Amino acid sequence: MDNSLTLLAFIACLIFIFIKDKQAFRYAFLCLVFHIVGSFTYEPIMSFDDDKVYRYILWALNDIVFIAIVAYWALKDKMYMWQSIIVQLVVLPAPILQLFRLVDRHLMDLSYSTYLYKSVLPIVNTVTIVLCFVPLLWHFGQKLKWKNNSIKS
Repeated sequence: MDNSLTLLAFIACLIFIFIKDKQAFRYAFLCLVFHIVGSFTYEPIMSFDDDKVYRYILWALNDIVFIAIVAYWALKDKMYMWQSIIVQLVVLPAPILQLFRLVDRHLMDLSYSTYLYKSVLPIVNTVTIVLCFVPLLWHFGQKLKWKNNSIKS
Protein backbone atom coordinates (compact mmCIF):
# COMPACT_ATOMS: atom_id res chain seq x y z
CA MET A 1 0.00 0.00 0.00
CA ASP A 2 1.05 3.54 -0.60
CA ASN A 3 1.64 5.21 2.76
CA SER A 4 1.64 8.68 1.22
CA LEU A 5 -2.07 8.33 0.41
CA THR A 6 -2.75 7.32 4.01
CA LEU A 7 -0.81 10.36 5.20
CA LEU A 8 -2.79 12.64 2.89
CA ALA A 9 -6.07 11.22 4.22
CA PHE A 10 -4.83 11.87 7.76
CA ILE A 11 -3.91 15.46 6.86
CA ALA A 12 -7.36 15.95 5.31
CA CYS A 13 -8.93 14.71 8.56
CA LEU A 14 -6.91 17.21 10.58
CA ILE A 15 -7.81 20.07 8.25
CA PHE A 16 -11.53 19.33 8.42
CA ILE A 17 -11.41 19.03 12.21
CA PHE A 18 -9.77 22.46 12.27
CA ILE A 19 -12.33 24.10 9.96
CA LYS A 20 -15.21 22.14 11.55
CA ASP A 21 -16.60 20.58 8.38
CA LYS A 22 -18.21 17.36 9.61
CA GLN A 23 -19.33 16.11 6.20
CA ALA A 24 -15.90 16.49 4.64
CA PHE A 25 -14.23 15.06 7.74
CA ARG A 26 -16.46 11.98 7.63
CA TYR A 27 -15.38 11.13 4.07
CA ALA A 28 -11.70 11.83 4.78
CA PHE A 29 -11.89 9.64 7.89
CA LEU A 30 -13.54 6.85 5.89
CA CYS A 31 -10.69 7.00 3.37
CA LEU A 32 -8.17 6.96 6.20
CA VAL A 33 -9.80 3.91 7.81
CA PHE A 34 -9.99 2.00 4.53
CA HIS A 35 -6.34 2.76 3.73
CA ILE A 36 -5.20 1.70 7.21
CA VAL A 37 -7.26 -1.50 7.06
CA GLY A 38 -5.88 -2.16 3.59
CA SER A 39 -2.32 -1.68 4.82
CA PHE A 40 -2.79 -4.10 7.70
CA THR A 41 -4.67 -6.76 5.74
CA TYR A 42 -2.58 -6.75 2.57
CA GLU A 43 0.18 -9.11 3.73
CA PRO A 44 -2.11 -11.62 5.51
CA ILE A 45 -4.35 -11.81 2.44
CA MET A 46 -1.37 -12.27 0.12
CA SER A 47 0.12 -15.04 2.29
CA PHE A 48 -3.24 -16.79 2.74
CA ASP A 49 -4.24 -16.68 -0.91
CA ASP A 50 -1.66 -18.78 -2.74
CA ASP A 51 -4.03 -19.45 -5.63
CA LYS A 52 -4.65 -15.74 -6.19
CA VAL A 53 -8.42 -16.11 -6.14
CA TYR A 54 -9.77 -14.86 -2.84
CA ARG A 55 -7.79 -11.63 -2.85
CA TYR A 56 -9.72 -10.28 -5.83
CA ILE A 57 -13.05 -11.23 -4.27
CA LEU A 58 -12.13 -9.64 -0.93
CA TRP A 59 -10.84 -6.46 -2.53
CA ALA A 60 -13.93 -6.19 -4.76
CA LEU A 61 -16.14 -6.59 -1.67
CA ASN A 62 -14.05 -3.96 0.10
CA ASP A 63 -14.69 -1.50 -2.73
CA ILE A 64 -18.40 -2.32 -2.79
CA VAL A 65 -18.65 -1.71 0.97
CA PHE A 66 -16.85 1.62 0.50
CA ILE A 67 -19.31 2.65 -2.23
CA ALA A 68 -22.26 1.54 -0.10
CA ILE A 69 -21.12 3.55 2.92
CA VAL A 70 -20.57 6.66 0.80
CA ALA A 71 -24.00 6.30 -0.84
CA TYR A 72 -25.75 5.74 2.50
CA TRP A 73 -24.06 8.74 4.10
CA ALA A 74 -25.06 10.96 1.19
CA LEU A 75 -28.68 9.87 1.49
CA LYS A 76 -28.62 10.64 5.22
CA ASP A 77 -26.92 14.05 4.66
CA LYS A 78 -23.80 12.94 6.50
CA MET A 79 -21.67 13.58 3.43
CA TYR A 80 -21.90 16.00 0.53
CA MET A 81 -24.13 14.53 -2.18
CA TRP A 82 -21.97 15.86 -5.01
CA GLN A 83 -18.86 14.36 -3.41
CA SER A 84 -20.61 11.03 -2.94
CA ILE A 85 -21.68 10.85 -6.57
CA ILE A 86 -18.19 11.65 -7.82
CA VAL A 87 -16.62 9.13 -5.43
CA GLN A 88 -19.01 6.40 -6.52
CA LEU A 89 -18.26 7.07 -10.18
CA VAL A 90 -14.52 7.03 -9.51
CA VAL A 91 -14.52 3.88 -7.35
CA LEU A 92 -16.99 1.89 -9.48
CA PRO A 93 -14.32 0.60 -11.91
CA ALA A 94 -12.31 -0.90 -9.02
CA PRO A 95 -14.58 -3.83 -8.07
CA ILE A 96 -15.36 -4.45 -11.74
CA LEU A 97 -11.64 -4.56 -12.50
CA GLN A 98 -10.96 -6.86 -9.52
CA LEU A 99 -13.53 -9.36 -10.75
CA PHE A 100 -12.36 -9.00 -14.36
CA ARG A 101 -8.83 -9.74 -13.17
CA LEU A 102 -10.07 -12.88 -11.42
CA VAL A 103 -11.86 -14.13 -14.54
CA ASP A 104 -9.00 -13.10 -16.82
CA ARG A 105 -6.32 -14.85 -14.78
CA HIS A 106 -8.08 -18.00 -13.65
CA LEU A 107 -10.98 -18.88 -15.89
CA MET A 108 -9.54 -17.80 -19.20
CA ASP A 109 -5.83 -17.99 -18.33
CA LEU A 110 -5.18 -14.75 -20.18
CA SER A 111 -3.37 -11.56 -19.24
CA TYR A 112 -5.54 -8.81 -20.67
CA SER A 113 -6.11 -7.25 -17.29
CA THR A 114 -2.46 -6.87 -16.25
CA TYR A 115 -1.87 -3.36 -17.59
CA LEU A 116 -5.35 -2.14 -16.72
CA TYR A 117 -4.98 -3.48 -13.20
CA LYS A 118 -1.59 -1.84 -12.65
CA SER A 119 -2.70 1.53 -14.01
CA VAL A 120 -6.38 1.98 -13.15
CA LEU A 121 -6.32 0.92 -9.48
CA PRO A 122 -3.57 3.37 -8.43
CA ILE A 123 -5.47 6.13 -10.24
CA VAL A 124 -8.69 5.20 -8.43
CA ASN A 125 -6.90 5.18 -5.06
CA THR A 126 -5.25 8.52 -5.72
CA VAL A 127 -8.42 10.22 -6.95
CA THR A 128 -10.39 9.04 -3.89
CA ILE A 129 -7.83 10.78 -1.69
CA VAL A 130 -7.77 13.89 -3.88
CA LEU A 131 -11.55 14.06 -3.47
CA CYS A 132 -10.97 14.43 0.27
CA PHE A 133 -9.56 17.89 -0.41
CA VAL A 134 -12.18 19.14 -2.88
CA PRO A 135 -14.47 20.52 -0.11
CA LEU A 136 -11.56 22.83 0.78
CA LEU A 137 -12.00 24.57 -2.57
CA TRP A 138 -15.67 25.16 -1.77
CA HIS A 139 -14.80 26.32 1.75
CA PHE A 140 -12.20 28.83 0.56
CA GLY A 141 -14.49 29.92 -2.28
CA GLN A 142 -17.21 30.75 0.27
CA LYS A 143 -14.71 32.65 2.43
CA LEU A 144 -13.53 34.63 -0.59
CA LYS A 145 -17.11 35.37 -1.65
CA TRP A 146 -17.98 36.53 1.89
CA LYS A 147 -14.85 38.70 2.00
CA ASN A 148 -15.64 40.30 -1.39
CA ASN A 149 -19.23 41.01 -0.32
CA SER A 150 -18.10 42.63 2.93
CA ILE A 151 -15.61 44.86 1.08
CA LYS A 152 -18.31 46.07 -1.37
CA SER A 153 -20.72 46.94 1.46
